Amino acid sequence: MANYTISETFTLPSKGLIYDNPINPEITLRSMTTMEEMERLSPTKTPYTKMSNVIEKCIVGKPEMHVYDMCIGDYQFLLHKLRIVTYGPEYNTINICPFCDNVEESVFNLEDLDINEYEEGIKDLLIVHLPQCNKDVKLKLQTPKLLDDIQRKRDSLLEKNPDRPDPSLLLTLESLIETVDGEILNSVQLEKFVQDLPMKDTNVILKTAELINKKVGIDTTITHVCPSCGKSYLSTFRITPEFFGPTIR
Repeated sequence: MANYTISETFTLPSKGLIYDNPINPEITLRSMTTMEEMERLSPTKTPYTKMSNVIEKCIVGKPEMHVYDMCIGDYQFLLHKLRIVTYGPEYNTINICPFCDNVEESVFNLEDLDINEYEEGIKDLLIVHLPQCNKDVKLKLQTPKLLDDIQRKRDSLLEKNPDRPDPSLLLTLESLIETVDGEILNSVQLEKFVQDLPMKDTNVILKTAELINKKVGIDTTITHVCPSCGKSYLSTFRITPEFFGPTIR
């Protein structure tokens, strides 16, 4: 049977340099088939596992690093490129002007999203000083695997004790911290450390992780000009059912 899939080669926005062991940033993706779509639609409690597997099955050749272990910026980049190589860049959107409430249906080109590429000095952001407790913390890169682990642990803890507060914040902090003052803490020490963190220090960790994620990958900020009132406004790109099932016009 003929092969009707399309393939295209892309360069990861991290350039493969953000990792402890640099990797080849050139990735060739082929378009999804019905089998990959079946896997994407299958029920799961760990969505990043499923989507990482789908992306990896569509990579031509064996990647030097599992998609599941890539930084969030590279993962999201491959997710967008997989959509483009499968369905094309046209993306049907609905925008509501915050000034006049005009509702506009339009077709956005996914290729127009800006890409933030790796620059020297990004790794330096992984070392943060916590002003309240006066400690230096080394952070980990957020990955699909770490995000799934948070969800998995959260579900397990709430299943055992449904009345406890949502542990997501603590689990997120634990997943982000690699060392404290150069020391690797065991699970008990780490849990105690994050529980006792002043919120000012917690905020430093969370905002730094957020900043690092934005430094590499797709810039999801979109500028719109309202056709009704003529004013410009910003919106954030969101994945809707149109992403993996575009309407035929």
